[in-house]
Amino acid sequence: MRRWKRFEKAPAPTADGADRNGRGSIIVVCAAVLLLSQAWFSATTWAEELPPSAFVDGVVGYPQEHNLSCESRSAADVAAFWGVAFAEDVFFRRLPKSDNPHRGFLGDVDLPPGSMPPTGYGVYVEPVAATLRSFGLDAQARREWGLDNLKAELAAGRPVIVWATYDMQLPGVEPWVSSDGVTSVVVKWQHTFIAVGYDEADIDRASDGLQLVDAYDGERKSFSYETFVPAWDQLGRMAVTVAGPLAQPGRWIWTAVRPQAMDVASTEAEAPSLAEARFRFVVDGRWNVGPE
Repeated sequence: MRRWKRFEKAPAPTADGADRNGRGSIIVVCAAVLLLSQAWFSATTWAEELPPSAFVDGVVGYPQEHNLSCESRSAADVAAFWGVAFAEDVFFRRLPKSDNPHRGFLGDVDLPPGSMPPTGYGVYVEPVAATLRSFGLDAQARREWGLDNLKAELAAGRPVIVWATYDMQLPGVEPWVSSDGVTSVVVKWQHTFIAVGYDEADIDRASDGLQLVDAYDGERKSFSYETFVPAWDQLGRMAVTVAGPLAQPGRWIWTAVRPQAMDVASTEAEAPSLAEARFRFVVDGRWNVGPE
């Protein structure tokens, strides 16, 4: 007598995709646990694979030309490392200007070091990264960055601009409300450096720390992690990374805004010459790049 294999109808799936025996839910839970385990393993392995020390050769620092132009100095020196040369003042003129440091340079660049808003201060990561991109570099703004992220960039041979304070001072942060209603954190003696190396090879860990190029005098200086990290923390561990030249420089959309004087001039003689005309540019519809 022939035997027939009996097939049972599969249970209908529930609204959440599981069958009535809950097998779908079990599969989803198992998949989630597997993904989390893989992410933890990858992060742990990545941290363990960092070399005990790394140094980026080829970064040449120069002293900043104005009292509060440290960001422009650091940007020019990092760009030169990637083969893109421009003067500090050229970068500063293209840098957006605003009373919100997240949107542009705040205040008078020639006021004394340590000046605070609204008269003088500096600029944060987003405008610096945007302006570096306008020079053809693949620059990205970073916030709340980890020390391992910073070391990974250095181990890969890429210098990083970091925001801290002169001599890693800890004066305490203050709130600043700009004209657009945004509250920003500011700190006296805000200052930029270029991170070029780290060292964890010392057995007693007494010399563990970072090597930074100081925009103030262009010199390379060493700071322990215990000294650097609290100063870096004050402004939310800000940094600007550069991965190299942009693969597609044309992807950034630029819009030229002609000077008003050229539009209202009644005769050609009254219009300013091309050399005298001061154009503004809008990058990606967000950043006003150009003269003050």
